[in-house]
Formats: sequence, structure tokens, C-alpha cells
Amino acid sequence: MKAKNFFPTVGEIAHMGVVLATGRDTIVEAVGLMEASNLSDVVFECDGGHAIFTVEDLMQFRQHKRDYALRLDEIAVPRLNYVRAAENVLNVLPIFDAHQCRYLGVRDDSEHLIGVVSYTDVLASVDPVVVMERKKLIEVVSKRHIDIVPASMSVEQAMMHLIYAEDAVLVEQDGNIAGIVTTKDAIRLIKEQVDTDAQIGCYMTSPVWTINQRETIKSAIDALRQRQYKRAIVTDEQGKLVGVVTQRELIDLTYGRWAELMKLHAHELGELVHVLESKNYALQQETLTDTLTGAGNRRKINQAIEAEIGRYYRHGMTPFSVMLLDIDFFKKINDMHGHLFGDKVLRHVAQHVSGMLRITDVFARWGGEEFAVLLPTANREAAAILAERIREVIASSPFDKVSVTVSIGVAEYVRGESLEGVLRRADQALYAAKEGGRNRVATGS
Repeated sequence: MKAKNFFPTVGEIAHMGVVLATGRDTIVEAVGLMEASNLSDVVFECDGGHAIFTVEDLMQFRQHKRDYALRLDEIAVPRLNYVRAAENVLNVLPIFDAHQCRYLGVRDDSEHLIGVVSYTDVLASVDPVVVMERKKLIEVVSKRHIDIVPASMSVEQAMMHLIYAEDAVLVEQDGNIAGIVTTKDAIRLIKEQVDTDAQIGCYMTSPVWTINQRETIKSAIDALRQRQYKRAIVTDEQGKLVGVVTQRELIDLTYGRWAELMKLHAHELGELVHVLESKNYALQQETLTDTLTGAGNRRKINQAIEAEIGRYYRHGMTPFSVMLLDIDFFKKINDMHGHLFGDKVLRHVAQHVSGMLRITDVFARWGGEEFAVLLPTANREAAAILAERIREVIASSPFDKVSVTVSIGVAEYVRGESLEGVLRRADQALYAAKEGGRNRVATGS
């Protein structure tokens, strides 16, 4: 009984006041509702219930180069499961697990939909305040690769970096961070139908809000909530960029204290102690996985390659290679057979590739119809042999009687090279494979 007082109800933490669309509304109209309401999702009626279209769905939709004139009821988006506003938040966690979902609809006692609650909302509601008030950002800020692009980069290229709601791209001009592009900016740019060949510097949000590394986690989360931002750009005392940390990462960092808090109140929580202790790994995996294919995502492959570069110098410069793979004429497949069929082709290719890799290899969806593979300990020759084997298997395995082939570019890491450098050479090799007639393998110099 104490748990009801110790932790909030769903109604106390949910986003109340749902923006409702209809299934007949187009993606363009949904984007307009998002921007007008300053929200990252819209809910629409579907088969007697409701479904939710989020900014993550929008970014995936854009990656596939789909038609924005499609109606909401013509695309595959999650149906909402429901929870009562009066429910204690601790009782909601198993519901997220059971349905493998990130959002729940919130109903009142009259069964009317009155809000939406996310998995992050629930976890954030039981933050260990003491730890957040004492731990500094400098102790937790991510040292991972930060996406920084030149102001001269095209809108199209910059937006390729955006998949998840927390994603952002920093824009550099004259050696300084001049702006930022977030998924909220992406909604605006898509709605305004800007020229995607234009320079991103013309459309970035500027100036960039930053927070000092000496601030606490609590002050950072408070600032993010007040500004309705999803990430903090962290700087040192001289204003130099230190890193980027998302609200989700700040919440992740407090799992240890959550587990302690739950154990202190174990008599109130029962089996939920184990549930909360197991969440950290699951949430980390979610942020590194492409939801359509089950492969890793761009973030995962970038982290893996950077880690492999570090091992390269620590362990006698053991060679490793990177492979970029592109499905040939994928747009034609989509145009002829529809985007749902195209999604199945993506999963078909992903299953074949992942089935031919070692447990130590890292496989990820690079974006659209492209995939990337990290091959530790493989030199260029070994990587090219594997790439040719993958190409042959896919070419000889039509999907639903439709021929599917791939072009593959391979590059072996060169001493002194950066993450961007080895990927650039793999991409150049991929371009050469496509220019050479497709359905072939090319290796970088």
C-alpha cells in the first residue's frame, strides 16, 4: 500500500492532452500537427482503437524515401495499448515488457483517451534525486563520437544522421560550433519542403544552447525539461566542446541507485526489483538496434569501429576491414512492389548477411538500403572473399520470385586513419562497384 504514496500515478507523469489525427490524414498533415503542437508524436484512430506515429517513425519513413502523401492508416505503426491514469507507475513496467512497446495510451475511468505515457517517462519518475544532485556532468558525459558536419553540407546529407528522437547533428562553421540540427528541425524542414540540396547552415538552429560540465545531472535534466530538449551540449570552462549527453543517457546512468532504492522498498515492490535491475542492458541495446531489420544501427557501427581502432593500436596493429553493402535498384523494387514489400526485402538481405558473419563481426543498417559490416582481424583480401560470398548467396536467393542483388565496397583500415577516413574509402569502393555495373564487389585502395 505504501508504494501508491511513494511513487506517482501514471496520470501524474503522462503527457496529457492528446493530438488526435485520423487514419485518413497524410504524413504531411501529421507532420504539420506535430510542428503546430510542438510534439514529437500524433495519435490516430485505428480499427476501434488508436495507433501512434512518432518522430522515430517519421525518420525511418524518410530513410526509405517513401511518399509523404501516404495516409497514416496505410503504414505500419504501433497500436497503442492502454493503462489507467490512476495506475501506480511501478505496475506499468511489466506492461511495456509484455507488449514490447515504448508508449502506452492513458485512459480515464470513463475509458476516454486522455494522454500518452512513454517508457522513459516512467523511468524518469523514480530518479534517485540524491545522486542526481551530487554527480557532475563531467563524470558522466559521453566520450563517444559526436556528429559534427560542415555548414556547407547539404540538408539531405545532414538529415541522414537523424533516426531517433534524441539524435542531433552539430554544425561547424569557421572552426566553431555555429548551430544544431535535431529531429524537431527535421519535422520543420520536411513540412516546409525545403530544397534538400541546400546547405544545412541555412536551416540549422542557432545559437546552440550549451551547459557547463560542472553542472549536476539534476540541473541538466531540469534544464532539458524546461527547454523541452532531448540532449545537452556539454562544454568546459573555456566554452570548448566536451561531449553530448541525452536525457535518456542521464536517466540510464542512475540505474544503479534505482536498484538500491527498489531494494530498500522491496516489501512494497516484490518482483519489480528484478525488473528494474535488468532494464539497463535492454535499453542500451534498444538504442543501438535498427527496429526494422534487427541489425545494429549507425550509432552501433560507429562505436564498434572506433573501439576497433583503439584495439588496433593496443594489440600490434592487427588488421581489420569495413564493408559497405547497398541493395541494387532498391527504389525500383519499392516503386514496383510497394514499400511494405521493400521492408521485407531489407529484412531478407539482413538475415542472409548476418547468417554469414562471425560472432565477433558487427553488422548494422547504415541507412536506407545500405548496410555496414565491421570485420575484426580480417585484411582486405579476406574481407573481399567474404563479400563475394555474400554477394553470390544473395544473388542466388530471390525474394518472393523477385531478383535481389547487392553491390559491396570493402576497405582495410590504414594506420593513422580516422573513423570517417576508413568509411569514406569503403563508400568510394561501393560507388566503384555500382558504377561498374552493380552486383559486384570492389575494394578500396
